[in-house]
Amino acid sequence: MSQIPVGSRQRGHIGKLTVVIPWWCVNLSRPTWIVVLALAGGCAPSLATMQPAHVAPKGHMQVTTAFEVGIPTGTIGSIIDTGKTISDIAQRDGMITPEQERQLFDAGVTVAVSPPAFGYHFAAYYVPIDRLEVGLRYAGAGFRAGARYQLLRHETDPFDLTLGAGVARSAYEIPLSSYIPILEIEDFTRYTIDVPLQIGTSRTYYRVWGGPKVLYSHYSTALRLDLPSTPDLATFEGHTWYYGGQVGFAVGYKYVFVAFELTLARLSGRADVQTAPDPRNNEPLVRNVDINGFIIYPAFGLIGEF
Repeated sequence: MSQIPVGSRQRGHIGKLTVVIPWWCVNLSRPTWIVVLALAGGCAPSLATMQPAHVAPKGHMQVTTAFEVGIPTGTIGSIIDTGKTISDIAQRDGMITPEQERQLFDAGVTVAVSPPAFGYHFAAYYVPIDRLEVGLRYAGAGFRAGARYQLLRHETDPFDLTLGAGVARSAYEIPLSSYIPILEIEDFTRYTIDVPLQIGTSRTYYRVWGGPKVLYSHYSTALRLDLPSTPDLATFEGHTWYYGGQVGFAVGYKYVFVAFELTLARLSGRADVQTAPDPRNNEPLVRNVDINGFIIYPAFGLIGEF
């Protein structure tokens, strides 16, 4: 992380920050850990599927309840402490420098798009016609409507194979003002399209599955830096691709199974940030932020077929 310059500027822009941290390689202070845990309340898009590679028989349902954890890695490891330092300087001096402003932009956009997450996963799916499943899921602070079609069955083919698609919308707030008082963020809205392909098999006592998964996400929000001298506003919108794979297994008997699933995904995208016009030249500051990383996403819960 570059040094935070000391200088003056009567304006600055950004909103409330979440955190993208390699959890196991950063020595976080106790206040930082409190913020991380508070922010991990289901703000990232859900990467979990938590379904075996077959659909239930016609007229039957599959129900899932689980919890999931998102661990972003490979990005800035000291974003929270940097934001806190800049906040202290701004509160003391009533101003920030252009470099501090750029640091806040990059940090705010990156962590708002892909924060650490801990959330709940509830889903119900119904099979109205043979091989076709439709359903609704709540996870990642939003609802997803989706469908799957079973292309192969292990009873007559070498394995089970299903192809699915879904659309999700989520909106949430990122509560960081208690740690960085000058930073606020408007409601963060995200739309996601996902396509999972699953290969596996099932027996009376177990299910196993795995396969590739691709997600596309579009998001937007408004960010605010609240300084006594000049409260400033910035907006950003952008998109990200998640592409990776997942494996899962479940053990149980007939109707209820205990399941574990692990998803590993690469994150790649860009956000376009625009601030209010600079009073010195009356021109807005436009900045493109590249967002890249790797996400580890385990999920654990129960799967029922009725």
